[in-house]
Amino acid sequence: MAFLMKSMLSNQVKNLGLGGGGEESKEESTPSDPAAAAGMTREEYEEYQKQVVEEKMERDAAFAQKKAERACLRVHLREKYRLPKVSL
Repeated sequence: MAFLMKSMLSNQVKNLGLGGGGEESKEESTPSDPAAAAGMTREEYEEYQKQVVEEKMERDAAFAQKKAERACLRVHLREKYRLPKVSL
């Protein structure tokens, strides 16, 4: 029993020592520039990022407008039917 425990622990300790060297070589092979990683030039990547930000702003604005419309409708229906506010 003691031999089994000793061998299991020694194998785990050996694996810990060998894991660090392999990760460093993987990090060196990946490019640090996100544009190169995406397969684009720097200008294309910047234009793409601007487009993504603009689309996000448009989605956020549309969501805010829909949210305000729903809130307005809720208020109107509460007043019309004299419903109490529901708190969650």
